[in-house]
Amino acid sequence: MRVLFVVLLYFLDILSWAIIINALLSWFLRPDNPIKSFLDRMVEPFLRPFRALFRRFAGNSPIDFSPMLAILAIYLLRMLIQRIYFLV
Repeated sequence: MRVLFVVLLYFLDILSWAIIINALLSWFLRPDNPIKSFLDRMVEPFLRPFRALFRRFAGNSPIDFSPMLAILAIYLLRMLIQRIYFLV
């Protein structure tokens, strides 16, 4: 059971770093770059609900804050998992 928690925590770490790297690379690389395309495919399923939520409240904003919202959600999920991990 503990192994599952550890693996899940590592997955969330990798996902949060992939979101950060993807956001930073979007400033420098074209969308058709292979590395950027790979990261987009990896993080887009997780970012999509946050983009929809942000678009609903902020309208057509030129700045995409969905990566920050996603990282906040990952952080909260990590805290929840760690609390459960120490209870088990």
